[in-house]
Amino acid sequence: MRDEVEEETVMPLFTQEKHRKPARTALQEPPDPAPAAPAGAAGDADPTPRPARGAVLWQAGAAAAGVLLGAGQIFGGAAPFGLGLILGCGRGFLLAAAVGMLGGSYWAQPLRLALQLSGAAAAALAGRLAAARLPGRPYIAGAGAACAALAAEQLALALAGRTTLAETALLAVTGAGAAAFGAALRALPAAGPGRLCLWLAVAAASVQRLALPGVFWAPGLALAAFGGVCTAMAGSLEQSAVLAVALAAAVAAAAPALSYGALAVALGTLAAALLAPGERWRAAGLFLLGCGAGALAAPGWPQALGVLGWAGAGCLAALACPGAWLRSVFPPPAPPAVSQSLSGAARRLSGVADALSDIADTVNEVCERQLPPKGETFDFVVEYTARHVCVRCERRSRCWVKGYSTAVDGLYRLRDALDAHGRAELEDLPGQLSVCTHPGELCAAVTHGYRLWCSRRQTRARAGALRTALTEQYGAMAAALAQMAAQLGQAGLPDARRGAKLAGLFAQLGLEPLECAVTADAAGRITANVTVPRVGFSLEDAAALTREVGAVCRRDFALPDIQNCRTVTMLRFTERPLFAAAFGLAVRPAAGQTVCGDACDQFCDHAGRAQMLLCDGMGTGKSAAVDGRLAARLTGQLLRAGFAAESAARLVNVALGLKNAESESGATIDLLTVDLYTGRAGLFKAGAAASFLVREGVARVLEAPSLPIGVTAGVVGRSTAFSLGAGDMAVLVSDGALCDGSDWVAEQLQLSARLGHTPAQTAAAVADSAVRRAGARQDDITVAVMQLES
Repeated sequence: MRDEVEEETVMPLFTQEKHRKPARTALQEPPDPAPAAPAGAAGDADPTPRPARGAVLWQAGAAAAGVLLGAGQIFGGAAPFGLGLILGCGRGFLLAAAVGMLGGSYWAQPLRLALQLSGAAAAALAGRLAAARLPGRPYIAGAGAACAALAAEQLALALAGRTTLAETALLAVTGAGAAAFGAALRALPAAGPGRLCLWLAVAAASVQRLALPGVFWAPGLALAAFGGVCTAMAGSLEQSAVLAVALAAAVAAAAPALSYGALAVALGTLAAALLAPGERWRAAGLFLLGCGAGALAAPGWPQALGVLGWAGAGCLAALACPGAWLRSVFPPPAPPAVSQSLSGAARRLSGVADALSDIADTVNEVCERQLPPKGETFDFVVEYTARHVCVRCERRSRCWVKGYSTAVDGLYRLRDALDAHGRAELEDLPGQLSVCTHPGELCAAVTHGYRLWCSRRQTRARAGALRTALTEQYGAMAAALAQMAAQLGQAGLPDARRGAKLAGLFAQLGLEPLECAVTADAAGRITANVTVPRVGFSLEDAAALTREVGAVCRRDFALPDIQNCRTVTMLRFTERPLFAAAFGLAVRPAAGQTVCGDACDQFCDHAGRAQMLLCDGMGTGKSAAVDGRLAARLTGQLLRAGFAAESAARLVNVALGLKNAESESGATIDLLTVDLYTGRAGLFKAGAAASFLVREGVARVLEAPSLPIGVTAGVVGRSTAFSLGAGDMAVLVSDGALCDGSDWVAEQLQLSARLGHTPAQTAAAVADSAVRRAGARQDDITVAVMQLES
């Protein structure tokens, strides 16, 4: 838990003056002069005091920022950051930033791009200085002049036939990105987390330009890891999530080949912020564990170890930062507000869901329409052989000019031998290549080129699988957020009278509430949410408090959902449901095995729903148990967090797909969700066996054809809706219990219902009967039972 600080420390960039509005820094353009002001009156006023502007260190810092940002690149050739710095910085640092930007451009950028950026920088300077003397907008004038200069330069190159459509697109991205970066520099407040997030993301993208060729040199990953760990140790979960996404996007944009590294850093940051907020060593350890999980997406072990090494370096740098400095950058959060705008939150969640869905659709459309990259056909092997063997041969003109078709046909005839044995031998050479004077070198070059070609194809296949997994995850998160937005949009009306009484009750108990709200939903059910300073509650205390709250609100409440969040404790009271769920479970491992490949989770959440989950890993033994338990654990966590069955299945499908990328394995999902207030039930199946519903002593079979998760890019599941009443029983079984079909299971369930067995007795009876029927061919057998009680 972080200590509270009395004042919020502002960390402006390139300015230390005290007479500054806190929302702006010297790297920002001052507010535009009012229309009624005389021309030049406000525009001439330099916002930076002369002693600060003349400070050598601050000018050197502006120049250094210009060098770093001028050298940065994104999307394989766009360089917007240096030009954006010129558009957004204060006039006192304009010259130093421009000089640094030009130096960085000529140092790291291609010469033609550096010349184009020089012209745009000159136009931006001229536009800003000219507009400073007029009652206009310096930023708009500078941005317009810079974009016009870039367009004119590219038009001249296009008329001369010395450019391509791809280069034109990259230059357009440069202009648009520079305008956006400059506008962000001017708009974001200096004391807010948005400014820090922007600078860290831009710095991570720019510093990655310093990578050394031929070496796994990823300083951008180290900087991203440093920022992520610092935010997890001292910032809020929201700040950590935003920074994780921003840094991952920056590193991926600067170096697409390091997308798996960006994913690893993002997972590590989120793991540390979720599981160890405000802690140092635990947050660092969880960050490294998350990075290790994300590094599994790397194409090989050397790349995975490189990602862990750079992430570890950034983590160590974050641990070396003093706690007082971290607290000054990330001040403690303000207490929760008394009221919340749920409709506004619903609109924002809906907007985020639409944005994530659009991102996934756009990425898929772009990847489907783009041309295959060079080197994806067998021509790569032919060209490799020609470059490494034939280019030094005195017969090259005879073979590759006069006999070009013969030489190419001969090399193509070697493909069958290469596919069969992975190499070419002298006896494999066809007649077309019998005139070659270097047959040994030819076979070695063909073999090496073929292996390189296979490696390129495998790398592209892995990248395609990772892209599919990421876009599927985007889509699943979008669906989950859309569902949460719909739930927030249907939030009940506040009950001010009950809220005031409840606040008085907690005040009398010595727990002054920071927030107290009582709402009634469309069905008339009451929900009370109370936030108090952090305090611990025993089970007896919670039960006594529930009785007091129920007496005030005149409702019968269940035990509250209690969550401790740093300095506060949040309590949520909901009405006691109409039904109660009784569970039963029986597990029998396969013959000759000590562990069962099935995994089951049965629980009631605090939203008044009973959940029964059964996952069956493919096969038997430990490997099946790993897949089954992983699927059950992840799905259970998502369900407890409020995710719907379909959204949870899509996210777990991504996790299993990444884990099983090199093998054929997966797991089934059989999920029963029952609303204990109404009895409405939903059954979701993804490759699961038949289920059973017992009502009034009669059993019927519930089937839904589907596919397991983890074996395909998407989830092929089926949902069934029905209603349950008091005394009704639902039964989920794994495929091992259906060795002799489903008829005997239905008869056994009807017998157990007539005998009045409990859910546990019913599950044991069915499992034992299945073991006897299977005999030596026994598979993993699991029987899960839920019965509603009034």
